Amino acid sequence: MRTTINIKDELMDAIMALTKAKTKTKAVEISIREYIERKSIEELISLSGKIDIDADWQMEEEAELNEYRNNC
Repeated sequence: MRTTINIKDELMDAIMALTKAKTKTKAVEISIREYIERKSIEELISLSGKIDIDADWQMEEEAELNEYRNNC
């Protein structure tokens, strides 16, 4: 998709140097992709301690399977 954006020259020079991209388009694509990845990781990290995962899930699963087998 074609998009026209205004980016300060010093920012574009810096991002091209950091990404080692050969084109401005590629530098912007890399930057956006890495930003999305970083934000996704931050969201996952923010869930730490908020989700209660039963460490003994295998025993519970086996109990459910046994109950199912006994009722068939």
